Amino acid sequence: MSDTDDLDALVSSTRGRSGKAGRRLPSLDPTSKLAEPRGLNPLDILSLPPAQRELVNWLARRKQARLGEIQQALTQDPEQVERTLSALQEAGYVHPVLLEGDIFYSVVFRGTVSRAGRGLGRDIWNLIDPDNISFLEQMSLFHGLPRPEIEAIADKLEERHYARNQVILWQGDPAEYLYLIKRGMVEITRLCATGHAEKLAYLKPGDVMGEVSLVTGTSCTATATALSQAHLLLIKREDFDGLLAHHSSIAIGLARILGQRLSSTTARLSRRAVETHLCVLIGVRRGAGCTTLGAAIALALAQMTQGQTVYTEYPTPAPLPVLLSLARDAPAGVYHHPGGYDVLISRDEPGWPPNVRATLVLDQLRDCYANIVVGLLEGMEQSPSLGGIGEKSAYLLEQADQVILVTPPDQASWGCVGELSARLKTMLRPDKSSQFTVVNRASQPGEVTPAAGRAEFDIPFLASLPSPAEQRLDNLPGPLAQAAQALANRLGRTCQIGVYVPTTIGVNQSADTSASLALRETLAFMGQLFGGATSNQAQGIWGSESADLVSETIYIVKSYVTQCDLDRHLPAVIEYVESLKDELKQEAMALEVNQKLMLI
Repeated sequence: MSDTDDLDALVSSTRGRSGKAGRRLPSLDPTSKLAEPRGLNPLDILSLPPAQRELVNWLARRKQARLGEIQQALTQDPEQVERTLSALQEAGYVHPVLLEGDIFYSVVFRGTVSRAGRGLGRDIWNLIDPDNISFLEQMSLFHGLPRPEIEAIADKLEERHYARNQVILWQGDPAEYLYLIKRGMVEITRLCATGHAEKLAYLKPGDVMGEVSLVTGTSCTATATALSQAHLLLIKREDFDGLLAHHSSIAIGLARILGQRLSSTTARLSRRAVETHLCVLIGVRRGAGCTTLGAAIALALAQMTQGQTVYTEYPTPAPLPVLLSLARDAPAGVYHHPGGYDVLISRDEPGWPPNVRATLVLDQLRDCYANIVVGLLEGMEQSPSLGGIGEKSAYLLEQADQVILVTPPDQASWGCVGELSARLKTMLRPDKSSQFTVVNRASQPGEVTPAAGRAEFDIPFLASLPSPAEQRLDNLPGPLAQAAQALANRLGRTCQIGVYVPTTIGVNQSADTSASLALRETLAFMGQLFGGATSNQAQGIWGSESADLVSETIYIVKSYVTQCDLDRHLPAVIEYVESLKDELKQEAMALEVNQKLMLI
């Protein structure tokens, strides 16, 4: 083709099928603003004013382009190009995208993936794309509202679809809507004068954004960009104000969201250059072996991560001098264990409230250490009224990446484990903290553990153990070393990410060789990014528009990751899934992030 291109051919073929070539669209005024960005139908191009048609035809041949590149390529005056581009953006035909702090523009054509998408089962579709009423009922913000009220809210929603990298909100935009993320991932960034975009957060389906600006009445302070194709539901400011006025439960839910955002922002601003991970051990009873296991985990972390590691006990570090063969009245300070980690004997700070002292201890450790292991000495005996968690320890538990309950195998102690676990569920955030139970048979060899199988680790009675000052990872008894290494490896890995790999090409064309290769490549890719990956096999049967019932084996490749690694590598995973989708000729592929399914 010479002057005509693939786009022109598509327009011609569409005209022939539709019989609506004569339909005209009004000329777009740069000052007008349409409520819903809708994308272009190929026929729309014929009805655009000449300047807009020239820009669209040039830009449609490219994936995206900067403003300067568009101005240089077109015959229009540069200022006219800006006005034309602005009009096309207002109509929703051209969208700005943000890549590494640079603004690009791309043409968006109308069309979305249907609910009966090929290659995905109906049950997966129902999880990924529920109707709006079901979606609202699943959100904590609207939890407890009666069905008629949910339906009334759903009637007021506006729906928006965004392509990958398309800007949803610019920092400085006025607050007009509350945004509910129904499908896809959204990246929150803060653009700096230098052109750098500081990444602040990633939001997933079920999250909300824009709530701070709606409450304060200020402009948006950050830029929101679709990290994948995204489907958002919008509630107008005046409608949301009415909901807050009439439903106290929504106001309370919004307060919780604001509190979590404030806490995350505070933590981000106070974060040191070195990422820290906090492991907290709770000895259910005295003599449970909390110190032994905690020291072994510190040994494993020091060796496996090569990062600065410390072990301490709180609130009173009385047993710690034994680890270093020191006198029990050894002065407060930091001592180096020959195994490669430090031991902190903290001093008592008279006059400070217990919760303040906990913050001071943790801040002191975060300044110096990448890995922090703390043994708590407040068990069920000290504070039964608080479910085994005293006020001196609450702050540390809220900040913990990992909480380990260490218990003897007797029935009474196991009952305490149940009470402690119930209390911890009210304090720990599942997306931040992981919880494990370790049965330690320190003094009762051969006794059967009650409720066998409910503990993640079971350390048998160890007849011989090196003295605390002489312990190294390589001379620890096998069961203790294995438990310590496994727990050290999972520290901070509270997030999950999974890629669903089909075994067919297109709808139902068997591709054993290609599928096997795609599985191996995905395992290698995820393993390299996150330090490990596993695969599970699943079977699905669903209806297809072109092949009736389709049965297919699916492989789910998953990795346990830290929040930091998830934030850092999520764009690369989405890009990889997109390339795999094209390679296997899939209409869409599923990606799972923290047990939330979404389509790429």
